[in-house]
Amino acid sequence: MSAKITQRRRQLDNKRSSSINNENTNGNLNVVAAAAAARRRNQHRHFPLTNRSRFEYLFKNIMKKKFPITIPSYLITIIIGILIIFFSYRIIITIIHYRNQYEYTNIPVKLPKLININDTTPKLSPQRFWGTYRSNLYFGIKHRSARSLSGGLMWFDYNKLQQSNDRFLRHWCDQNDHLKYGWTYHDGETFGIEQIYDDNLHLNVQWLKQINGEHGGDWTTRINVTPQSQNRTIPISLFFYFHHDLPWIDEISSISDESPDLITIRGQTNELDGFTIKIKLNTQTNQIITRTLTDIFQLDKIHENLLTKLTTNSYEQPYILLIDQSFKDFEHNTFFIQLTLKQPLVNEIFSFDIIYQSDSSNNERQQDLTGYYFNEEINRLQKQFDERFENIFQLKTKQNMDIKKIHFAKSILSNLIGGISYFTGKSLVAKQNQKIPDEYWTTSLYTAVPSRSFFPRGFLWDEGFHNLLIARWNKNITMEILSHWFDMLNDNGWIPREVILGDEARARVPNEFIVQYTNNANPPTFFLTIEYLLKTNSNNHLFNLSFIQRLEKWYQWYNHTQYGSQPLTYRWRGRNSSSIYELNPKTLTSGLDDYPRASHPTDLERHLDLRCWMTLASTIIGKLYTIINNNEQTNKYLNYAQLLLNNEQLDQLHWSEQYGMYADYGLHTDYVQLQRVPIGKPNPQQPQQPQPTHLIRQVIRQSDLNLKYVKHFGYVSLFPLMIRILNPQSSKLEKILDDLQNPNLLWTQYGLRSLAQTSSLYGIRNTEHDPPYWRGAIWINMNYMILSALQHYAKTPGPYSDKARQIYGQLRTNLITNMFRVYEKTGHIWEQYDDKTGHGQGSHPFTGWSSLIVLIMSELYDE
Repeated sequence: MSAKITQRRRQLDNKRSSSINNENTNGNLNVVAAAAAARRRNQHRHFPLTNRSRFEYLFKNIMKKKFPITIPSYLITIIIGILIIFFSYRIIITIIHYRNQYEYTNIPVKLPKLININDTTPKLSPQRFWGTYRSNLYFGIKHRSARSLSGGLMWFDYNKLQQSNDRFLRHWCDQNDHLKYGWTYHDGETFGIEQIYDDNLHLNVQWLKQINGEHGGDWTTRINVTPQSQNRTIPISLFFYFHHDLPWIDEISSISDESPDLITIRGQTNELDGFTIKIKLNTQTNQIITRTLTDIFQLDKIHENLLTKLTTNSYEQPYILLIDQSFKDFEHNTFFIQLTLKQPLVNEIFSFDIIYQSDSSNNERQQDLTGYYFNEEINRLQKQFDERFENIFQLKTKQNMDIKKIHFAKSILSNLIGGISYFTGKSLVAKQNQKIPDEYWTTSLYTAVPSRSFFPRGFLWDEGFHNLLIARWNKNITMEILSHWFDMLNDNGWIPREVILGDEARARVPNEFIVQYTNNANPPTFFLTIEYLLKTNSNNHLFNLSFIQRLEKWYQWYNHTQYGSQPLTYRWRGRNSSSIYELNPKTLTSGLDDYPRASHPTDLERHLDLRCWMTLASTIIGKLYTIINNNEQTNKYLNYAQLLLNNEQLDQLHWSEQYGMYADYGLHTDYVQLQRVPIGKPNPQQPQQPQPTHLIRQVIRQSDLNLKYVKHFGYVSLFPLMIRILNPQSSKLEKILDDLQNPNLLWTQYGLRSLAQTSSLYGIRNTEHDPPYWRGAIWINMNYMILSALQHYAKTPGPYSDKARQIYGQLRTNLITNMFRVYEKTGHIWEQYDDKTGHGQGSHPFTGWSSLIVLIMSELYDE
């Protein structure tokens, strides 16, 4: 029975199957379509759920070409390539954004410091603890501590008071005061003598230090005042003050019948412990009115603070005197003394001493540093200075060097040394496009300054030139200056171009220059200083591993951030490619500011001077590693230097056969000009009102704008000569020497001008408000480098040595003659000199790199 039932079921199943097949073949089309759709759904029933498995599934189907339409294989490859490029781009952008977000500007480099916190204390460095380190003042003094007791001189005569209500008080060096002033002697450690000529008086300031005790020893400042007015007696008021951030005054004893010529102040600070300050009158006269004042002042505003404390004593005599104010020993941080000469006699000297004595020196001090003893010590140190100066510079052995020129050279050296300052504070720094700057870590900087009146702060590329001279005088000062600068390195290897530390320094800087940007470089001129020091083997001990590592970190920053678009090329960052107001966008980072570069900044630019600086730097790093016997690093840097020194490679990148000169390369045209155009739209309601206008740059021949060598012959073109890259046999050396003598190019009777007269931008303003700066003027630092190179090629055997010697001699004579002539006439050396008249121009006194004239006079270069 069961067998029959089973057979019957099979028959029914077969019948159903046959029926379905017949329907598929002959039946309804809708049923067929539905069945096909069901089959497609069944194919994707197990589509993977996770992202990874979905991607693998799709990728396999793409490879098997399982699509409703046929896609060519090459198209699939293109699509995949585009996707890979897109996602790679997004990843790179994300990494860069992440790195920029977390790349801090204000983290110190993780290397041992060169100047430790105790290295400037009186116990370890007593000879340079106290100094005239407030060089922004006509006379100022402080010690090398984060918190210093600071002293300063102020004065006014009543004639100036009547002429001006806001400019009568002399304090900060200011070229608008039209004074002649400067150090005639300064040795950087022990003493200095300064002369200051105002309209109606002459100030002679003498400063002398004695090292003893444990807190920096004693010092005395003598101020001699000689009235100069020939017409009438003009009253004079002199002020001297002491300031500290914290209250420091313990006791003041005023002038009395028992001691009519002396005021004594007892004080104490954490850095100095106990000390005494004495103000002693050296001139006996009844024509003096004396006032003292204590108060709470800010050092950067002490000038303004003082003016609020002056009053007219009209009921006795019409003198401007300090107000009477009670002394609060636990609050006041500033002491002032005012000495008013009521009826000074012409050419009759009035003198007083400020005597500082450390309590820790009491057991060693035999007598106060004043009176006859002071005179003897000053005379002894002057004689010692003269002997040392002649021993180093040997000007008496040079032709045409009379006594006046030797005094001129001594004064220039003294002004450079006397301009050395000590700053403490935090710089403001930022990355490119960062709106709110960061604060650098608190740091101190021991450095010379380019100009006490206009640039009283540290400048990176200036300082390398300064120390070419300072190192001859005192290499220990130079090494300490270099060490302070290299302790400014952040973790990326960057050093600020300008170092502005403390409120007093910041008060002298326009707001737009305060923030320093971490992508901006400056010429690495410290390699010039180190190159000179390396010439003498006895100096090798100055360079330890920590110093070399910091120098190398700085070098690597240049190599990583200022590289060019091709191997062995370099490009200064910081040019503004979108500028419409500059005739030629400035290259401030190069130090040459408005010197003409490619008219349209791009990433394809090649800057000749930076390549030459890196050639020098690579050589010096390699030589330094030989001192510590690191052959691997020595070979690494010297081999790279050889690539940069290769004249054929240099010529391929920077020699223009068309122009016959070494040059920059970039997107350039000479056919640009500043055109005056209206600002905005006319006001129809005021048709008579003149519409304001401004100057913007216009390209007047667009077809000439292309990649080419930049046809502006000048200082940049001479860098292969200045860095001595050129082979002495090179015909290009002969071409440069010929061009140097051409009056239509750079040659003048006052020195070599910065830009050839044939340049389209010679003497041309760069903007409506910027006069030409490096577009024709004579700069002493560049002339020094050229003279140094000429002497090198004159001494090196070759076909052009005689020509180099002849140019050297004439150029040296022209520079010395003109600078001395201008100094005799104005009392200053200047930032730059006019190429048509030889007159000084720019800031003054500029006792920065213009002081290299001393090395030119003595013919001391780096050999």
